[in-house]
Amino acid sequence: MPFPNHPTKHDSTPLVTPQRSSEYKTERSDEELEKPPKAVILVYSRSLMKYLVETHDGRAIDHYFGDCYAFADTDHTVGVVGNFGIGAPTTAMLMDDLIADGVEAFLSVGFAGSLDESIAMGDLIVCEEAIRDEGTSHHYAESEKYAFPSDSLTTETKRLLERRDDRFHAGTSWTIDAIYRETEAEVRRYAEEGVLTVEMEASAVFAVADYRGVEAGSMFVISDYLGLSEWEPRFHLTAEDMHHLGETAKEILASYVD
Repeated sequence: MPFPNHPTKHDSTPLVTPQRSSEYKTERSDEELEKPPKAVILVYSRSLMKYLVETHDGRAIDHYFGDCYAFADTDHTVGVVGNFGIGAPTTAMLMDDLIADGVEAFLSVGFAGSLDESIAMGDLIVCEEAIRDEGTSHHYAESEKYAFPSDSLTTETKRLLERRDDRFHAGTSWTIDAIYRETEAEVRRYAEEGVLTVEMEASAVFAVADYRGVEAGSMFVISDYLGLSEWEPRFHLTAEDMHHLGETAKEILASYVD
């Protein structure tokens, strides 16, 4: 059976569009709705969202699913969206809504499990390609193994990290919907292929951005290690690393849209 199930899915016209949804929202409002920032950090950690909003002056834009906040020191051209949950489907829906209202670039940041024990806690991961083991991306692009970030945004990300002398690794991530179905066989296979991390959003973020003609990249910090004999969760040790990740993403996007 092909996936998606309908064989001509990608040649068919969608019934509901982000543009129509935006129009409906505007029609139902008694006042003009504020536009989102030009570039947005996608944040899945509630604690990181809280940190960024409390640390930086700005303004809330309150008509999206989750919370949207624009930073004052970027003249409100860069912002952050969070508190909308985790995973590919919700992220894709939110991206579509934001793109319809003018967002041109996304930097997706969050936790990732490491398949490579040589990666140190605190090192940043720049995703150069993502294995499409989630369902959402396949509704935006023909089914293939990988989805790819925007070359220009990924290059800018690595350039800034190198200029700051940050420790980082660049490579492949495995994106999967089902966190409790990451099996030993899959971990072994992907580790042998040199895959660095596993997470839940990157491949969908890349597929949506490519389909809609906008820019997208992704970065992670390591939250746990997926060895074949033992799982080592270290989420409790990552607070400062996550703050550094969020600040780095803000700096990258501010430079990118400048």
